[in-house]
Amino acid sequence: RASIEAAAALRAVDPRARLVHAEPLIHIAVDPARRRDRAAAARYREAQFEAWDMLAGRSAPELGGHPDCLDVVGVNYYPRNQWVHRGRTLPPGDPLHRPLRRLLAEVHARYGRPIVVAETGTEDDARAAWLRHVGREVRLARRAGVPVEGICLYPILNHPGWDDDRHCHNGLWDYADAAGRRAVHGPLARELRRQQRLLGDAGVGIGG
Repeated sequence: RASIEAAAALRAVDPRARLVHAEPLIHIAVDPARRRDRAAAARYREAQFEAWDMLAGRSAPELGGHPDCLDVVGVNYYPRNQWVHRGRTLPPGDPLHRPLRRLLAEVHARYGRPIVVAETGTEDDARAAWLRHVGREVRLARRAGVPVEGICLYPILNHPGWDDDRHCHNGLWDYADAAGRRAVHGPLARELRRQQRLLGDAGVGIGG
């Protein structure tokens, strides 16, 4: 309700305002040996749409949602966003993994709205490869007619772990040294420049 009322207030001041509502984009597969998990996995997966459905007025109509409130759909997507129900993570290349471009197409088919990848990234030496993977999937989605407008690399700076304060090597820049300088993660910087060129040619913005 607060989000819906905030959208109305913003547009009352400036009708040109664009609104982005971001939620995790997930896929949950079922182990072929555990077919009885299908219904539970499907319900769990369907829950990813709950907030967007409320905003668009598809559910909980008493909140006042309507299609215009769901303007730009933001999806947060990380290496752990696909998994087997009650089981392992599904990396790209796994037989049960579903290509990101198909997940993006599903969101667009459901809402008919522009999409941005609002958060994506990973840690350590996998950073550049992950950005390469996401960039390729977004370009393929665009070729298929899915209006993915941008990618936001997250985070830009390494940071302490949310629950253990460990040094998370997941940014473009490292912690600052005593002089305030930050080392750049070279492989990610090079891949980011490459993706800016490739995605720019496809009409997709990328930044952090």
